[in-house]
Amino acid sequence: MFRLALTGTITGAAAITLAVLPASPALAHDRGGDLPTAVRGVNVAEVGVGREMSPVANLQYDNSGTAQSGSDIEFVKVGKKEYALSGTLRKGMQIVDITDPTNPSLAAVYDCDISQGDVQVWKHGRRILASYTADGTFGAVGAASQCARDLNLGPAASGTVIVDITTPTSPQTVSYVHVPRGSHNMTIHPSGDYLYNSNSDLITSTSPTITIYDVSSPEQPKKIQDFPIPFVPLSLGSESHDITFNEAGTRAYSAALSQTLVLDTTSPAQPKIISQILDPAINVVHGSDPVTLTREDGTEREVLVIADERAGAAGSAECPGGGLHLYDVTGAKELSPEKIGTWFIPVIQPQPGTTCTAHVTRVYEEQEMLTVAWYGQGVRVLDISALADFEGSDTSVGIGDGVGMREVGHYVFPDSDTWSFKTNRIATDGSFYGYSNDLTRGFDVYRFTGAGLSVPALEPENLGKGQGGGGSGMTTARLATPSPALRSAEWV
Repeated sequence: MFRLALTGTITGAAAITLAVLPASPALAHDRGGDLPTAVRGVNVAEVGVGREMSPVANLQYDNSGTAQSGSDIEFVKVGKKEYALSGTLRKGMQIVDITDPTNPSLAAVYDCDISQGDVQVWKHGRRILASYTADGTFGAVGAASQCARDLNLGPAASGTVIVDITTPTSPQTVSYVHVPRGSHNMTIHPSGDYLYNSNSDLITSTSPTITIYDVSSPEQPKKIQDFPIPFVPLSLGSESHDITFNEAGTRAYSAALSQTLVLDTTSPAQPKIISQILDPAINVVHGSDPVTLTREDGTEREVLVIADERAGAAGSAECPGGGLHLYDVTGAKELSPEKIGTWFIPVIQPQPGTTCTAHVTRVYEEQEMLTVAWYGQGVRVLDISALADFEGSDTSVGIGDGVGMREVGHYVFPDSDTWSFKTNRIATDGSFYGYSNDLTRGFDVYRFTGAGLSVPALEPENLGKGQGGGGSGMTTARLATPSPALRSAEWV
């Protein structure tokens, strides 16, 4: 047990004791993919509870009346059309037309029945490409699907498929990146020329690495190296689970289960470790996203937001589960990051077996906003504008409001089991349509009112315009901070 002092607004409690639970080898990190923990009917719930948010539409990926196995989600605009690219666990990439957010429709399915379905998008010349990951082997089902037939792959194949989505309604297989240990997540460098693989293997993997590939010629991807990272026998393991690049591509932040690594990627083929964060209050490091904010005095502050997917998304006995841990990495602090606080959703209650913990986050830097999926506790919108000037410590905690961040909207269905929640557009009043990919419910659209915010607009880049060049760096995938142009991913 560890006891943390509380800051911010607390209702009904002056203090709270938060338990650090031992991580169990959940299927989420053992090549099986997440398993839904929410219970649904043949039809998903239509009414839930929320604040400043309302449900708009739900789209099922099939008519089975069972769990829809939604995972990651990204976006692309081509001409006047906008699409969400929804990954799944063995249902293929679902390409959803969201040009009219109130009436989403299935535009195409990329038939690639592999498990994990992490999605990245980037521009290469006149082409728009996406990567689609298999965490483990394709298996018999994956080998029978179109992507494997295109590539002549068998059930033992594992790794990442590269897909041409220049015409989103007709996705085409381009090539295959063989990764023997599987691709839990694959992150494109902003140059568009390199992919960094995170295999997320468990603690039995004692020589962890980030595998780097050259994809400047998409038809012929080439392995560059297995970049070694430290072995830390804590938590689920030491392998990278996910990676986020800064916009310039000079830094990468590896969420590596028991550790967070800050990497110098000025030379993306030859990264170097700048610093390592070992935080016993974080059970499973799921994601590490940087955000640069402007203080009142005009100087800049860079903060790293680390999401704790406590117990590897195992079913929970209580909420709020794992939270968002905040580190100051401004200037020289990058060499020794300084913890300034931890944030949790304002839900303190028993949880009857449904997963409750932070999962996929998306930072909108210019808007000073953040969205996060919280599994059984649905979708959340945060105002992070006060984070620029917040002065805290490793004992500072915010429950809904505090440590420079406040929840301004949320929505929870009785059968929520939300993996990812993001948007591609934000109006100047802070309002937006948000899109979630849910293990149980499938594809949901929400309307966030804006809650009185005043922000710069976020508009998606039209990737169907212009020649571009080589790996143009025009990517909507796992860069830390989408902007009005939709910027959207050895020791020294």
